[in-house]
This record gives sequence, structure tokens and C-alpha cells, in this order.
Amino acid sequence: MGTAHKHLMGILVFLGGAGVLTAQPEFQFSLQTWAHSTFDRRAGSTYAQLGFGVRRARLRGRMTQGRASAFIQYEAVSSKLLNARIDYAFGDNFTLRMGRIIGPGSQAGVRTPHTVIDFAERSIVGRYWSSAVKRPDGRSFGLVALGRTNLLRYEIMASNGDSELNLRPYNTDFSSSTTGAGIMPQIDLMLIIDQWSAVEAGLHIGLPNQSRVNVGSLTGYAYYRPQVYQAGAVRGKLDLAMVIDRTGPAESTLAGVGFSGFYKINDHMEIGAGYAYWDQDLAADGDAVGNITAVVTYSPNPQRWQDTLFKLAVTYKTTEASGAAPDPLLIHLVWQIYLH
Repeated sequence: MGTAHKHLMGILVFLGGAGVLTAQPEFQFSLQTWAHSTFDRRAGSTYAQLGFGVRRARLRGRMTQGRASAFIQYEAVSSKLLNARIDYAFGDNFTLRMGRIIGPGSQAGVRTPHTVIDFAERSIVGRYWSSAVKRPDGRSFGLVALGRTNLLRYEIMASNGDSELNLRPYNTDFSSSTTGAGIMPQIDLMLIIDQWSAVEAGLHIGLPNQSRVNVGSLTGYAYYRPQVYQAGAVRGKLDLAMVIDRTGPAESTLAGVGFSGFYKINDHMEIGAGYAYWDQDLAADGDAVGNITAVVTYSPNPQRWQDTLFKLAVTYKTTEASGAAPDPLLIHLVWQIYLH
């Protein structure tokens, strides 16, 4: 056994004996499988496809010791580490978080956990926003301060910008640049009001950084859900996003809006519908896309709604592109298992 290995083993034994590693880890597992059918008319003919797949297979681990905690999330389908973070709570109202994290941003994106996605997929408002700000999976390496006052919650994040950029002391340049990224990180700010019993609203601002990701963004949301969501109740969502992209030869502005509503038929079943729209460039024509979606969701266990879910979602995709083929119709049957 090498000297370094001996030292490492000695430190682990010491920490375990000192009670530092006495916290028991908690593990969670979620699996989403789906069957999907696509119908697309082209040149006077209808093309149809039926398929099956695994959408997500995720393992989560969490460990808490005193005021410190650690969280890791791994996606097996894409063999990718999604989250790896350490939290330290300085009190009930202030926490620092560092690692590969979900920070301030569009609530329609990954800030909505995958186990509570309303339709087959997240709204295109969140997904297109994530791609536009160079965070395709909605995450970034950085440090975020999370706090609460009597009126609202706030989040302030300093990050590397690009979600794939894991900076190390010996490699502090962007792979596509011959100059350093500078000492100024990418900055995102978010304010959230959740003091009302049934309404939560938030506003996020992402600042551009010429040395990192020269993209600015503004997102907002307002969600309504009664505290007791039972048969006969309704809930609704509104999401907005705008991105100003200065990475190309000319500045471009992208924007999107999404809204949806849901009705609880009984303890086991919910129906819903929504519309989402995204314009790739407000100054250009024929580049906007949209989704019109309807869904029926069934859970055999109302007390643990998301643990076992069946969703039948129908999506009609629209486009403004002139001369494009008629828009496709997608049907998804999603089966979700969440063990925690």
C-alpha cells in the first residue's frame, strides 16, 4: 500500500472514530419509462412511428451532519453526474451552496424537479432558456447564497457560466479562448415571494459577462396551487423568459411564454392542458415554435402522488417556418416510479 493511500485510510479512520462521518446517507431512486408515438405528415403522406424508451433513471444520495450536508445526483441513461454540491446552513435563514448546482433561472426548467413534471417533458420555455444561456441541463459550477427575509426568499449565484466548464487551478481558461476568464464570475440573482397561501411568484435576472457567457436573461413565473389540492380543485402556471444574446456578430433577443391549467377530478386522477411558445429571434420572422399539450395523470396512491404515476400526454408541435412540413403530433405514455 502506497504512502498516500495509507495517509488517506488513516484520515478516514480518524474521522469515523471522531464521529465526523457518523451521519447515515439517504438514497433515492427514480425511473421514468415511456412509450411514444409520432405522426408527421410530409409531402401528402403520413409518417408514423411507435417506440419505447427509458427517459430518466436517476440515483440520488444525500448526507447531513450538523449544519453541513452533501447531495449527489447521477443520471444513468446519459451516464452523467448532474448535481454534486455541499451546503452549509449558517442558520434557519441563510445557506451557502457550492458545486455543480441548480441556481437562479427559469422555474419552467430544472428548478421544477423531474418527479413533478406536469406533462411528458418540461416546458419549452425552460428548455430553450437553458440552451440559450449555455446551461443545456440547467446547471452550472458555482457558489450560491440562499436566504430568506420576512417577505421573500433570495438567491445570488456566482458561477463559471458554461454548464460544462469545470474550472481547475491549473486550467483556468475557456477551451475556446486563449485568454483567461477573468476574476469576475457569471452572476445570477433571483427573488421569490411565497408568503401567500396559494400563490408563489419569482423574478430572475442573469447578467452577461463578456469573458464568460455574453448572454443576459430575465425570467419570471407565477404559480397558483391551493394548500389543499383535492377533488374539484384547480391549479395554474405562468412562465416568462427573455434572453439577450451578444455572442454572435449581431445582438439577438429570444423570448418565450408558457401557461397551463389543471383540474383534480378525484383523489387519483388529474387532467390538464397548456400552451408554450418560444421565439428564437424577435427581430426575425418564421423561427418561432410552440407546443399545445393535454395530459391525463393517474396515481394509485394519492398520499404519495409522485411515487407511482401514469401519464398520457398528447402534444401538437407548431412552427412558424414557411414551407415547413405540417406539424407533428406526439403521444406519450409515461410510467414513473420514485423510491425515497
